[in-house]
Amino acid sequence: MFKALDKVNYDHMVLNEKHEVRNPQLRPKSLVNFSCQVINNYPELVSEAMHVLPVHLSQTLLQNAIVCTQRQAVNEITANWPLQTLCFREILSKEDWDVFEEEMGCDFSIFQGVIQRTRACRLKCLDFRGLKLNSTFYKLIIQIWPLLSLKRYQLHPKKLAKIVAKSTGIEATRLTDEILPKILEERLDHEMLRSRHTRIFFQRGHRMEVKIDSIHFTTNNTFFVDFLICNGLRELTPIYVTVANIYIRSELLVGDEILDSLAPFIVLKGQKIEGLEGISLHQLEEGIFFLIAQDIKKYTSIRSLDLSDCNIYLQTGKTRNRTSSRVKFMSTLCSLENLVRLDLSFNYLLGCLGELLDSLHRPLEFLSIRGCDLNEADLTALAKSKHGTSLRELNLSKLCQFSIYDSDKISPAFLLKITAYFPNLTLLNLSQNHLPDAYIPEFCDILVKKLSGLKGLDIAGNIMTDQSQIEVTRACARIPSMQWLRMTCFNNLGEDGLLMLRDADNKQRFLDLLKSLGRSDIYVEVVRLSFAIFLDLIDVFH
Repeated sequence: MFKALDKVNYDHMVLNEKHEVRNPQLRPKSLVNFSCQVINNYPELVSEAMHVLPVHLSQTLLQNAIVCTQRQAVNEITANWPLQTLCFREILSKEDWDVFEEEMGCDFSIFQGVIQRTRACRLKCLDFRGLKLNSTFYKLIIQIWPLLSLKRYQLHPKKLAKIVAKSTGIEATRLTDEILPKILEERLDHEMLRSRHTRIFFQRGHRMEVKIDSIHFTTNNTFFVDFLICNGLRELTPIYVTVANIYIRSELLVGDEILDSLAPFIVLKGQKIEGLEGISLHQLEEGIFFLIAQDIKKYTSIRSLDLSDCNIYLQTGKTRNRTSSRVKFMSTLCSLENLVRLDLSFNYLLGCLGELLDSLHRPLEFLSIRGCDLNEADLTALAKSKHGTSLRELNLSKLCQFSIYDSDKISPAFLLKITAYFPNLTLLNLSQNHLPDAYIPEFCDILVKKLSGLKGLDIAGNIMTDQSQIEVTRACARIPSMQWLRMTCFNNLGEDGLLMLRDADNKQRFLDLLKSLGRSDIYVEVVRLSFAIFLDLIDVFH
């Protein structure tokens, strides 16, 4: 299943893709690729080749240098790039999208190439979107490139700190008076920045944008200050960074907890409003969300918001405290006019879900309420809302396990019945819900008649009989669009531990059943009960 900030095309989604392992030695190499590889073997000739080769071949030259790990050639090609845009996702094949995950590899060559930029370089947009970058790489981009693109006379810590504070709108505090100048002084003391001969060359009036998909902050490091500096100087530095998604996570705190918890959120003040697509806040302390809600409200263009496990407590009632919390939360959602993907997992929203969903401008395509404290009225409100027919992915996992008030606990039978009100679902997650065998036939009927466009179903972590598992498998086979099924085969943890080696046998049993029904195209994933139960712990350390 996907997360709120993922970019998903549900119409063209393929969940059962089979990867064929081919021997790379058997793949024929074109004469152009062979010639590019030979040129890249001689780095001293690469810069000359960039001047005489047709411009459209520069991408082929760079692709071969990256694939064949010709790092010096990657450096030279980047430094002399003849086009205004360099998008690695378009240049590289899907199999090579992980080249920037390894430290001191291709990422270092690109880093050096930008620093050694020549007068022949026309690069205005360096696009890393769609690729996973190792954390050291994108941290160096943010810490070094913008400052290295400034003139030497501009490198004064106190003056730069004042520019950052003014452009981000931060009031005079210890952060602006002490921390910012100190960190700027440390950055300017870097070996590259101290060198008189190391500067990134730009013609007068020229600038370069670096586009990155995601950036992560936690409360236990000061990297958020580097990002604040980068954004605060974006109007001054020839190189500036645009980030699509911001992730902020609270870690174990020592000292002034409220101050430490609020610290990373200061990056929201300096971030360019138009460029941000998604915000993810995770494991916040109680009350922190409402303190930063005003900063989130200004990002009206974001499409995705992840508030999982943020200790948000909302209750029905007309007392001042309860009403104030609900109004503030709904006001925040209402301000996000383009929001279509929302994750509210592991928050306390008993009796309030309907109000929250009504405050949204656009119908949602993704909603996760995994582990939320809700009642059946909340699910009814969801089913009858404008989102019922628009949702493409719905996570209803772990809803029947816990409730502060037992009288409001959602029954598994009701949960299965309510799925009939979401006819356009592509992905449905019902894991860890104590689904009863008695209602499985009715659920199978809903699958076939109401959820005819379903491509993926997750019912792992539910203890069901073999007959119930077979019935669900048969129902999935009758859905033409179905591609992926995830379930648990063992009935208790003791059996789970004894029969770990039988995973393949259980999976094959379902595959044989699907094959007999003419649906060998459906991918079956068998998950042990222990793994399904402790999935939350895996999410915590992800």
